[in-house]
Amino acid sequence: MDPMEAALLRALIDGVLADWAWHLDHGDYAAVAELFTEDALFVTGAAELRGRPAIENRYTERERVRTTRHTYSGLRVSVAEEDYDSGSVAAPATVRAQSTWVSYAVNGTAPADSGPVDDVGVYLVADFHDVLTWCADERYRISERRIIGVFRDPSRAPVSG
Repeated sequence: MDPMEAALLRALIDGVLADWAWHLDHGDYAAVAELFTEDALFVTGAAELRGRPAIENRYTERERVRTTRHTYSGLRVSVAEEDYDSGSVAAPATVRAQSTWVSYAVNGTAPADSGPVDDVGVYLVADFHDVLTWCADERYRISERRIIGVFRDPSRAPVSG
């Protein structure tokens, strides 16, 4: 893959990951689910979810009691040689992406007009192992996501209700 193609591919994948964080952090869980394929596999801790409805439900269960902000770095993108044809205008069918994420969280609603929450901390530092699939609507969607926790503050874990 030439450097320009690699840069474009990286930008496309970065866009999907950035959209996931933005929609999640701003409570648009339907938009989060749309970033996944219909039959996507989502694994985090002991939870193994399959499909958009299950992924969306994971977040709507805690909608009223959680405020988060996610950041990430270290994005690494790779394409299997059999999935890449440099003569094709089509994107590679599947792409693997690895990144490290930091989740800042508080179990409560951030006050809209009174300023930032003073008691916030890192809930989780995790490695994300993603597989993204080029879809018929000419965009990448996450077909598999595995979140592997590295550091965690259990006192900041999500609560239901």
